[in-house]
Amino acid sequence: MTAKPARPSVWNTEPLREQRATLQLDRVFSPDDMDRIRNGLIPVVMEDKWFIYWRDEALYFHRNWTGNCTYVVHFTSEGEEWRMVRAEVNRDYEQYQCTNDDYDTEMISYLIDALLLRRPAQFPVTDGSDESVLAQWANVGRAMLGSHPDEGDEQV
Repeated sequence: MTAKPARPSVWNTEPLREQRATLQLDRVFSPDDMDRIRNGLIPVVMEDKWFIYWRDEALYFHRNWTGNCTYVVHFTSEGEEWRMVRAEVNRDYEQYQCTNDDYDTEMISYLIDALLLRRPAQFPVTDGSDESVLAQWANVGRAMLGSHPDEGDEQV
């Protein structure tokens, strides 16, 4: 795991833009999963594409280089478990060109599985076609090769 939990103060972050979509989500996580999710992710090298942190029952996804916020994923507590209930998604075309709600729904789960829970996950595809290796690299960097930021010891 990351040596210390990710906090917004350790990275250059920009707030989520006003141009946004709200997506309904429905996925439940165990207490152990939530411990990992709440720890977030601090990039170590430039090939780590995301800075992710937990605040006020929401998970914030910022791009590593720009600090632009792409996703804010809201959770609700259900006893010991937590449910992912909705996401706000950046729709400012200058920052994020995707406008496919289904793709973003899948990408959020993929990022949580691949980067935070470190589970095998299928990279989302659009329009029924295979995404290129370059698209996968642009979205998760070295994590697609099985290397994760919490395995390094220096920040970018």
